[in-house]
This record gives sequence, structure tokens and C-alpha cells, in this order.
Amino acid sequence: MERTALDQLAAVLKTWGQYAFDLDEIKASSINEQIDGWVRHILMATPRPGLEPAPEDETGDGDPELTARRDWPGLNAFVSRLRRNEQSYVNRQIVGTRQVMGDFVQTLGRVLAEDQEEQTRVLSAIGHMRTAIEGNAPIETLSETALHAINLITDIAKERSRRNQGLLNELTGKLHEMRGELDAAQREMELDPLTRLYNRKAFDIQLERVFELCKLSGQPACLMMVDADHFKRINDTFGHPAGDQVLKRLANCCVQSFPRRTDFVARYGGEEFAVVLQDTTTSTAVQLAERLLDVVRDLEIEYEQERLRITISIGIAELNASPTASDWLQASDKALYQAKNSGRDRLVTQGLTV
Repeated sequence: MERTALDQLAAVLKTWGQYAFDLDEIKASSINEQIDGWVRHILMATPRPGLEPAPEDETGDGDPELTARRDWPGLNAFVSRLRRNEQSYVNRQIVGTRQVMGDFVQTLGRVLAEDQEEQTRVLSAIGHMRTAIEGNAPIETLSETALHAINLITDIAKERSRRNQGLLNELTGKLHEMRGELDAAQREMELDPLTRLYNRKAFDIQLERVFELCKLSGQPACLMMVDADHFKRINDTFGHPAGDQVLKRLANCCVQSFPRRTDFVARYGGEEFAVVLQDTTTSTAVQLAERLLDVVRDLEIEYEQERLRITISIGIAELNASPTASDWLQASDKALYQAKNSGRDRLVTQGLTV
């Protein structure tokens, strides 16, 4: 029974590796190699990926007595991390595709529609496509409406080219201009290269969006600023590579502590992180922050021959009392400052220390 279960699990992992695809900084071939390593570890109790064979098991012959040495928590962590990376990559690709398709068709429509008849036809096609985009229609439906709009505009472009070749030159310039704007917007939304969290530019945009949305809807929202305590000591004592490792692990703790799709976690700068929590009251934000404090207190970071431990300070501000997004940010930053000045390893919200 146990062998059958192991074989089935290995078969599932092999299938996953067979159909792996490139992610941001991870090639499909690398993913497949890692999965193959875990399959061997499961079936034959060989060292898990990243570990050398132990002296007593240099052959890796898969002795059944080594079953207890299979690293199930490690496998679970690997699978969870890979699925999160895949989900983040696919979600961003879908959002980017919707934006590019919508802007592309609308820009073309504005350039091409000169007379009343063309304008009516183009605006009708664009309206259908915008409805599909804003209604989060499936990609198949979105592709069909986009193809219809593009075909319509292509026909108009062919007719126009016979009447006025000069307009095509203008269209080419507009397309190059739009492509540059889209590329610039995409670069601004890139992730932080070290932690793979959203960067400061993305945070600034999201903060404004959530502020305006929640002000209009009346929904509660909280902004949480997180700072690693005495981080400079780590860099000074163990070097910047150790500090980078600490920041990566702290980023993972933040992502795991705020798993909702609406939770927005970003690297604000240096050792400071920001979390935007929609539809969240102060009392709920405090509970989440206390959980993050406990997780980080229990965190043990291995670096070379050292085991590093850290604590964090947290400042929380609710949206209600903030007249502008900048005021909201300043309120949470002030709460963080109070947390650090009152002893660190704690959270402060609206003047109350917890």
C-alpha cells in the first residue's frame, strides 16, 4: 500500500515536471530537474535535492529503512513555493494581456475611424471588447472579441491605405509610441529582484488605487509597515550576502502571512516592507500582525555555519482618518517609528502599543 502511494505521488510529480513552463527567473528545464530529484528522493530515499549523500548511505540504494528520512516537509515547501510562483506569473501575464489588448484596439480605433460609418463600426467592436475585459471574461471569449475587432480594423486599414498612404505612416508612429508606453509601464511594475515582491513603484500605484477605491466604497483598509530590527548589525557582522538571505526569508514570511488575493505585499526599501490590506479593520490587522511577529520570532535562518534570528517592528494605520494616501502612509510610518522607539519586536497602531 505504501509503495503504491509513493509510485502514484511520483507519477504526479513527473507529469508536473513534464509540462513545466518557464517562470520569471526559473527555466522549465531547471524545474523538471528539481522535480526529478524529488521523485528519486521519494522512491529511493536518495538525498533530497540540494543535499549530498550521507556517509551511511553513499550508494542511495533506497533501503526501505530510510523511509523515515524522506523530507516530506521539504517536498511540501518546494511544491507550495513552485505553485505560488506559477500563480503569480500566470496572473500577471493575464492582467498584462488584457491591458495590452484593450489599449491596442482602442488606439487603433481612434486613428482609423475618420468618417461616421467607420467610427460607428469601430466603436461598436471596441465596446464589445471592453465589456469582455471589464467583465473578466474567459481568455477564449476575450480572444474572439479582440480578433473580431482587429479584423474589422484591418479591413478599414486596407481600404484606407488605398485612399491615403500617408495615414499608414501616422498609424505606424502611433503604434510605436503606444508600444513604448506599454513597455515603460511594464518595467515600472516589475518585481523587486531580490525578494520577488512588488517594488516601490508598484506599491505607490497600488496605494493610490486602494485609497480611492475604499474611500468611494466605504470599505475598511489598513496599511502595515514592517521593518527588520537591528538589520545593520547583520550586514556588518556577517556581510551583505547574509543580509540578503535574511530579507528573502522575511519576504517569504510576509507572503505566507498575507495569502489573500487582495493582500498586496511590497518591498518598500532596504529592510522595510509594506502590506496593503483591503477590507480589513484595525482589529483584524492587529491579529494578522501578531501572527507575523510570532512567525518571525520562530524563524531560524541558516547561513554558512551560523544560525541567524531576527525580530521585526510593525506600524499599522487604518484608512478612515487619512484625508490623502500620503497621510495614510505617514500615519503608518509614524506608528512604525513608535514601535521601534518603544523597544522593537512589537506593533503599534494609532498610538496603542501591543
